[in-house]
Amino acid sequence: MLKLSVRALTPAILILTALLASAPRGASDLALVARVDPRIELLSVVFRLAGNSEYNMDQLPRYTTDIDHYFSKYRDHPAVLMAQRLADKNDVGYDAVMAMAVHLSPPPALSALLSFTNDVPDSRWGKENATSFLQALREFYRDTGFQAFFAAHEPMYNVAETRFQAVLKGLDLGWYKSFYGEAPRGHFHVVLGMNNGGGNYGPRVVFPDAHEELYAIMGCWTKDDSGNPTYNAADYLPTLIHEFNHSFVNPIIDRRENDFAMAADQVYSRVAAQMKDMAYGDGRTMVNESLVRAAVILYFEAHKDSATDVRYKTVREQSNGFVWMDELCGLLRDYESQRDRVPTFSSFVPEIAQFYRSLAPQITKKIADFDQRCVHVTGLQPFASHSGSVDATIKQIVVTFDKPLDPAHYSINFGPDGKEHFPITGKPEFEPGNISIKLPVELKPNWTYSFVLTSLGFRSPDGYPLQPYAVDFKTSPQ
Repeated sequence: MLKLSVRALTPAILILTALLASAPRGASDLALVARVDPRIELLSVVFRLAGNSEYNMDQLPRYTTDIDHYFSKYRDHPAVLMAQRLADKNDVGYDAVMAMAVHLSPPPALSALLSFTNDVPDSRWGKENATSFLQALREFYRDTGFQAFFAAHEPMYNVAETRFQAVLKGLDLGWYKSFYGEAPRGHFHVVLGMNNGGGNYGPRVVFPDAHEELYAIMGCWTKDDSGNPTYNAADYLPTLIHEFNHSFVNPIIDRRENDFAMAADQVYSRVAAQMKDMAYGDGRTMVNESLVRAAVILYFEAHKDSATDVRYKTVREQSNGFVWMDELCGLLRDYESQRDRVPTFSSFVPEIAQFYRSLAPQITKKIADFDQRCVHVTGLQPFASHSGSVDATIKQIVVTFDKPLDPAHYSINFGPDGKEHFPITGKPEFEPGNISIKLPVELKPNWTYSFVLTSLGFRSPDGYPLQPYAVDFKTSPQ
């Protein structure tokens, strides 16, 4: 399961009369309800056709098959061709696509809610490209009969909206005012992106009188047997909390970008591979993401998460590349304990900036320290990975680790060659002491096999994950 969460939009000044027009599917801006929004679906379809991987995750196959069938003959439409060029040349994708969506009035008008600039709706668009694309987008909407496609899927959208209400019941909006020390000057909106897969986005728009509209655009990565979306609070609530945090963190930190720039770039250079895997392309985004993720941990801590759960959440973020997460959470706890001196998150930013300046020269050591706490594979029996002449009559592979593991959790994925080359056929079983695990296998002669032991499940009793380990081998001819 892939879940991406990228930076919220730079605040844009919207015309006040757009307030009600910009609410998803006619929802009251005063009621926190989940809605499917035709603007989001329209933009995601165009960039799906353009080939953007983040809009081709296919987590709801029945829906995405319908998209491909209905819109396949429009792959050479000017809007799609322009989207391809912008994605290749300007890196327009992910949240930049959603930025355009929330800066438009509902269809069929699809009017810009304010004059485009080189930074609005997003700097990756640029004024001229945004203006030209919007005209092509209106033509795409008209030429494809998009409204008919949207209307035909209303039953599925209704199911999604109804099911997501169970997630919303667990959201405490009052925490944001308490934590950040400032009430949002507007309303929260939850939008369900049916074609967004594991992509989630947190844009924020600001009106001339400083009124705000805060968005959490939620993807969907789970479904029932009939192909309809499902939403389990345990899976989706942390992401929802995460996305709304962006609307507070990003504008505050972005206003003080120069205080972070040098240190953020130094830290980012050491964790860039992991950050890029999550679509975080620079130090500024990394800082925003780390603070948002730390805020999510403190949200759950404030809502009576156990110390064990808090530790697991913290270690999970460290394994994502934010190896300083334990110290960052500690810093934010200091902020919460000193509210008489620093009443708002904004007033605490100088201390956050100093934290990153202190982190930069220590980042290599922190990475090494975290790796030392993690679990590693030390060997396989009865052969080594990459072997080219494995006996096909073998019925069991034993993997050994350098630390005992929690036997309640394990996670093994297909290798790069897919299901046909996955050898494990039964339930893995930990051996006494939990320092090795037996994997039952069925092999055939002269065949390649591969699998990956991942950090999603394997972990030590104190929560530190396994460093992912790939296994591949080939069996001997009969």
